Amino acid sequence: MVGSARYPAPEEPTSLKIVQQAREASEPLADRDVAALRAFKDILRGLVWAEDALGVSSLDFAAFFAELIGAVDAASYRLPVHPDREEVLVADVLQARGVPFRAVAVLGLAEGEFPATLSEDPFLRDLDRRNLREGFGLALEPSPESAEAEYFYETVSRPAEKLLLTRPRLADNGALWQASPFWEEVRRLVQTTPQTLTSETLPVPSEVASWSELMESLSAHSGYGDVRQWISEEEPYRLAALEGAAGVLDVRWTEWGADQLPGPFDGDLTTLGDIFRARFSSRHVWSASRLESYVTCGFSFFVGSVLGLEAREEPAEGLDARQLGNIYHRILQDVCGDPMVTDTNSLEQLLEVLPRVAKRVLDQSPKREGFRETAWWEHTRWEIEENVRRSLEALAGANGEWVPSLFEAPFGLGGRPPLVVRAEDDSLLLRGLIDRVDVNSDGKVRVIDYKTGGKSAFTKKAVVEGKKLQLPLYALAARDALGLGEPAEGFYWHVQQSERSSFTLSRFDGGPRGAMEVALDKAWEAVRGARSGQFVPRPPQGGCPSYCPAAAFCWRYSRGFGG
Repeated sequence: MVGSARYPAPEEPTSLKIVQQAREASEPLADRDVAALRAFKDILRGLVWAEDALGVSSLDFAAFFAELIGAVDAASYRLPVHPDREEVLVADVLQARGVPFRAVAVLGLAEGEFPATLSEDPFLRDLDRRNLREGFGLALEPSPESAEAEYFYETVSRPAEKLLLTRPRLADNGALWQASPFWEEVRRLVQTTPQTLTSETLPVPSEVASWSELMESLSAHSGYGDVRQWISEEEPYRLAALEGAAGVLDVRWTEWGADQLPGPFDGDLTTLGDIFRARFSSRHVWSASRLESYVTCGFSFFVGSVLGLEAREEPAEGLDARQLGNIYHRILQDVCGDPMVTDTNSLEQLLEVLPRVAKRVLDQSPKREGFRETAWWEHTRWEIEENVRRSLEALAGANGEWVPSLFEAPFGLGGRPPLVVRAEDDSLLLRGLIDRVDVNSDGKVRVIDYKTGGKSAFTKKAVVEGKKLQLPLYALAARDALGLGEPAEGFYWHVQQSERSSFTLSRFDGGPRGAMEVALDKAWEAVRGARSGQFVPRPPQGGCPSYCPAAAFCWRYSRGFGG
């Protein structure tokens, strides 16, 4: 023995400590590299097997490299299990075969999940399998044959101490989900009573599996003073956070109840008014989207624009709405600004340069917008170009006396002066980028703003409520910030539908001037509300959008469209 409680071992030299720490830190990296190399070897073996089995002739390097990259992209690896460590392995039943465990949890024991529903392989049907087996000697078994009963037996025999079997009771559509035959057989053989758990079930502190579950359990179950004492010694900040949250809820429901005025824990930060008046002073430059965000929900604006938080987006294939909008805007801008287009009112010239411009923009888009091309990307490219083509044709038909004059006209950006709106001794600064400005023979202007979303939200009512302020404010900027002339018309143009919005400036009460006055009134309401520190949650009619940055924790969040 190197040391004991009576005679402690001498402290290791600092250099040996550093070496030991470096070795311990490198172990996870080494495990990862070894697992990745093993997976790569499996990929190479698979390519060799495929060549031998299918009799593929030799390939040039480019074709081989493309196949190799595709196989690598589709592959995955799993870090090795260390029996001497406390670890949790998440794997399917095949990956866990032959591995001993202290405890095993088997999920999804429902009809169609485990065992899975048997069906013929759509890519290699049983008739083709039989022909390949009989004609070429390939070891191909009929696809519906299953060994899941054996897999289940091996899985439930793996744990040395504990086994947990679970199954879902309801399908996605709310219908009852039949139990797996494996579940029913276990119930027949073992005298046990299943425990039904719902999304509202809270385990007692002795049965929790994480800190978050423990704190939630303590908030719902009274007593357990010994557990609270242990937490106060081990993790005192967690208990303080729990007690603080309970105090906030108590204040919400008593001092500022449902029928009372909002308080500091419900978006009323007027006691910090000096801070917000400095933050959103007359020198602050606003955007129309920020003003719309405040009008729609003050708390959403506070979380996104004041705290700078963003909603956590789930990984998804393909393009999101922002990326798609950027691509459409860039193609439309570059088509109209192409050197070969000498007359932006000439549909023939616009359509002639469209394929070349669209190809350049779309080729650059995956890298520029930061998304990975999918198998559907070629169709998406075609669809985007076709939508732009139809929009150019529809816009040309709606031109009449209007002649395109400016595209992507900035104000308050790129060194350009912002729109300045004065009211008594106060001022409001606004910045933006007008997609398109047309002029007519009388010197009047028409403002067009491109949108990739649907038409339903862009209505006169939305303007009156202050939820869609961009178009009338951009018309005001075209007149006062850019000096282009008096606005006579304006609308949102929905590129994917090749249609204008139902709302237009000319049909608003009082025409464009009336729309601009209403938009300014709502803009001033938003500015003064933000300066005073009023950020009370206001769930929109129909529910809150899922992309709200406060969706995960706002206590007034109401799941609605896109939720």
